[in-house]
Amino acid sequence: MQIKEQFTVETSADKVWEVLGHNFDSVADWASGVYVSQGNTSDRVLLNAPYSGRVCETVIGRFDETITRYDEGEKVVSYTAKGDKMPFFVKQLSNSWTVTSLSDDKCQVEMCMEASLLPVFNIIMAPMMRMQFSGVVKKTIEELKYFAEKGVAHPRKVEAQQKYQLKAT
Repeated sequence: MQIKEQFTVETSADKVWEVLGHNFDSVADWASGVYVSQGNTSDRVLLNAPYSGRVCETVIGRFDETITRYDEGEKVVSYTAKGDKMPFFVKQLSNSWTVTSLSDDKCQVEMCMEASLLPVFNIIMAPMMRMQFSGVVKKTIEELKYFAEKGVAHPRKVEAQQKYQLKAT
């Protein structure tokens, strides 16, 4: 199952790449579904990559993400994700971001999420999972655009972080 989205961000490709690539560890700064994130260097770090991956505390538990491709020149970062509460029928989950300059103050971003499911579950669960992932992708895109264009977290992220902090105390 694959979900692929392309969208325009009204800021430079370098600024968006700063968020997605250089600050790969800081997804919790802008994504409402991620409460805490930190870089991980316990595995092999790819050439020019800031980390080997990251660890994220999310609305559905902990995820360990490992960078599988990091291309500074092409502005591409790809990674696999393994979650504590990921269903057993999900064999692999991966995501990739590509940032392409359109002008000095506009860029195109492509996001491609892929989930490999066990064959029988692919038939049964794929439609429901596609709907769920599509909602998450839509919110993530909105929050990335907002953060990259305005330099502050989307109101949905601010609200999610406040709820998380209240729950933690």
